[in-house]
Amino acid sequence: PFLVLQTKGELVAGKETSVIVEFTNPLKQTLDNVTLRLEGPGVLRTIKKQFGRIPMNSTLTWEVKFIPMRPGLRKLIASLNSDALRHVYGELNVQIQKP
Repeated sequence: PFLVLQTKGELVAGKETSVIVEFTNPLKQTLDNVTLRLEGPGVLRTIKKQFGRIPMNSTLTWEVKFIPMRPGLRKLIASLNSDALRHVYGELNVQIQKP
């Protein structure tokens, strides 16, 4: 399994935008103690969020608003851990425009 990351709107330094992290549980069981982590060096501080459970075949969607500070090519990285699944990753290269 993997995480899908996508941004909403244009990415301009100093302007608020958001990134959406999506995960669909592929297992034939409910995932318990789900923790999502999102980081982006030079884009946003590391954010962790607890999600209790994800039933089988369900999709979790997490939207995070942020303000990128520096223009240039950056990378957003998300990871998911739970009791049954560990180290599920997704990443997205983003180009931050100058204001």
